[in-house]
Amino acid sequence: MTKPKVLFVGDLNKDLPEYIEFRKKFECIDYTIESDTQLILDFQTKFHDIAAIYGGWLGFAGIGGFKNEVLKNAPTSLQLVAVCSVGYDGYDGSGMASRNMHLTNVPSQGAAEPVADLVMYNTLASFRNFCMFQQVVSPKINHTVQIRSISQSGAFDSETGHAQPGPVTGYAFGEIIAGRSCLNPRGHNVLIVGFGNIGQTIAGKLYHGLGMNIHYTKRNKLSDKEEKSLKYPVTYHKNIIDARDIVDLIVIAAPGTPQTVHLVNEEVIDLISKPFRIINIGRGSIIDEGALVKGLKSGKVLFAGLDVYEEEPRIHPELFGRHDVILTPHIGASTMENYDYTAIMAMKNIENVILGGGVGLSKVN
Repeated sequence: MTKPKVLFVGDLNKDLPEYIEFRKKFECIDYTIESDTQLILDFQTKFHDIAAIYGGWLGFAGIGGFKNEVLKNAPTSLQLVAVCSVGYDGYDGSGMASRNMHLTNVPSQGAAEPVADLVMYNTLASFRNFCMFQQVVSPKINHTVQIRSISQSGAFDSETGHAQPGPVTGYAFGEIIAGRSCLNPRGHNVLIVGFGNIGQTIAGKLYHGLGMNIHYTKRNKLSDKEEKSLKYPVTYHKNIIDARDIVDLIVIAAPGTPQTVHLVNEEVIDLISKPFRIINIGRGSIIDEGALVKGLKSGKVLFAGLDVYEEEPRIHPELFGRHDVILTPHIGASTMENYDYTAIMAMKNIENVILGGGVGLSKVN
């Protein structure tokens, strides 16, 4: 009996027992997209009878997504595209549905924990100013007390984002660097923008691990029952401005939609009552990076920890080299455990549809 054909667009760990079993049931075809023109040609010829597509983390991003002419020319045999990511922005779900094609993603359970860990890392760095201390530590002054002393007597240049060391003035404990206090996050207020599974996982870590007060905003308030089911107290706000008088840290954990574009902009930054910190592990489009840079230079924004970017894969050039900024290249969910989890879930979705006659375990269209 001929096995159903699955086109693998993207890599996975081929030592996974689940993949080895998967190969017994399907003909797996590895494929690297060179161009949309070549892909369309291949759809019409050698891949005219594929049953499913496994979309790895890069997937179809290099050709602008699975939509328009690519979708129009996909073979009629194609029943499912199973993507490994939580987000599926580049896939025309409604267009696929009109052609009786299922689109599945991987729920955020696997991503939530490592993403929340990155938020914890940035949160600690933002309150304790660890990055500034790292910039001062060098072989030139191989003396911890003197390093603390020149750090404390120095000043912070908001325009350049550099902590400027000062003279050695005696003993320093290290509770201040360049005029900025090093604080314990405990008791401070964090506003989490977007409060789905990832946002709630972040909140749990910040509450139980760091003792922070949890505030959240989302399109619709959780029900009283849902709030009580959380293992920490929360306070709801209609929007960021509603929390402007209390916020010490903002964590962006919302998806990218037309409604969330530039949710954090110059007006919002100006309206927040006091200098604050911001972390973005949601979507880069949510923050107006020009306004963010302006806020950093004015001192209104004390710290920015970014894993996603407004013009990704490009990073705003004025964010580089600042001591009050941590930049990571969209690796919040990038652990081996999650990488394998997403592959397994994508293969389970394919089996559910192609062999089980289902609509996918995590159908999104």
